[in-house]
Amino acid sequence: MAEKRDIANDRRLNHVEFAHRPGEGHLAMELFAALGCKCSEIDSPPYGKYVVVSLDGSPHGENDIFVSQAEPEQLALENALQSQIAVNGSDLGAASAQFRQMQHERPYRATHFGLRLPSATALNEAIAQLSALSEGSLTGRLELGYAMQRSLEEARATSSPVQQIWVWTDVISTGLLSFGQQIELQAYDA
Repeated sequence: MAEKRDIANDRRLNHVEFAHRPGEGHLAMELFAALGCKCSEIDSPPYGKYVVVSLDGSPHGENDIFVSQAEPEQLALENALQSQIAVNGSDLGAASAQFRQMQHERPYRATHFGLRLPSATALNEAIAQLSALSEGSLTGRLELGYAMQRSLEEARATSSPVQQIWVWTDVISTGLLSFGQQIELQAYDA
């Protein structure tokens, strides 16, 4: 029998902070709800209003994702960046297109975060929800991309997920919204 660990003294991921565009907190909540996460909105001085995404029902600040409206300084940078990307024939536009192509072709080599779902069934349910969003309220802003599947035997032999899919969205980002956010969804058990 495995010994129970006292996680209070372990290094654990406390939270990940994302940004969203003004007025798009509800879209971030739709996105994470499709992944089976519980979302709530908090307004807490001095931090202001933000979305709390609970991955597993842990106490606030443990294994959470926070999503806040991008600050004016980030929005100014985003606007300046987008205007330069849009210039026909610009180096920045070409580099941006090449980067986006790499995200399509080799998403595992692009910055991303991975989210493990409890089972392949739960992952397939999330994929169906995300697909509906990509054809509905997030058309053009959510893409289901590269996917991998393994047999249960192969997955266990290599300590790899049974199923993986990379998703891209520009609704949230831990960096610049202009380049979007890659999310790797995975399941280890059928």
